[in-house]
Amino acid sequence: MRPREDTFNPTSQVIRTTLAEPMADWDATVRHAFLEGCVQQGVRSELSSEALARGANSPDAERELRAAAEDGARRAALAWLTIETCLEQYGELAALALERCIEEASLQVRRSSMAPGSTLRVTGATRTRDECASAIIDRGRARLQRFWEASAA
Repeated sequence: MRPREDTFNPTSQVIRTTLAEPMADWDATVRHAFLEGCVQQGVRSELSSEALARGANSPDAERELRAAAEDGARRAALAWLTIETCLEQYGELAALALERCIEEASLQVRRSSMAPGSTLRVTGATRTRDECASAIIDRGRARLQRFWEASAA
């Protein structure tokens, strides 16, 4: 019979079950969560939601946009939860990994915004991909700042 853990955290259990392999390497977990989860899925969700708000040209398109927005939001939320768990479990090591990811994402956004043709906007779009990514990067910076402030106290 397996011993029962004194503290059972269902959220941590879900994350461990979902990301069993990446959790073995906290640095890779933070990187994957922020770049692929928070940023990519967050941008996907935001752009799909905005396209949905502008109106789809068919019921099938509306259904696909709604599914993309909900799926992206769910994946981004799980990624933010993963980052929170890593910050709790690994502290400064995870915070330093997150800081590197934030800077990498920020550099990618700056590079893509300076690329030829990057000033083109999708007709009717309220925000570009880079603007959505920048907002997520700012959220990551704010979370990191709160972590460092709490550590200093």
